[in-house]
Amino acid sequence: MYVRFWGTRGSLPKPGPDTLGYGGNTSCIEVQTAAGTLVIIDCGSGLHGLGQALMTAGGSVLKGHILVSHTHWDHIQGIPFFTPFFVPENEWDI
Repeated sequence: MYVRFWGTRGSLPKPGPDTLGYGGNTSCIEVQTAAGTLVIIDCGSGLHGLGQALMTAGGSVLKGHILVSHTHWDHIQGIPFFTPFFVPENEWDI
């Protein structure tokens, strides 16, 4: 299993030199199982970087599962900037 934190901040993204130690994006966690299943937990501003990484990795059609823990702004603000949502062949269970 692979887990990567793309964002851990609350309320507002704060990227910059003062947040290098802990990151500046809001909540977004990528989980890849050994079988290759992609699970994304929360869609904060970190979702943008995750989307870019997934698109850069190329490969076949993306399929994944998304769990939004709750709909506060800092847990959904990355949704409009997640490029894989806009590829018609991709499949997402939310």
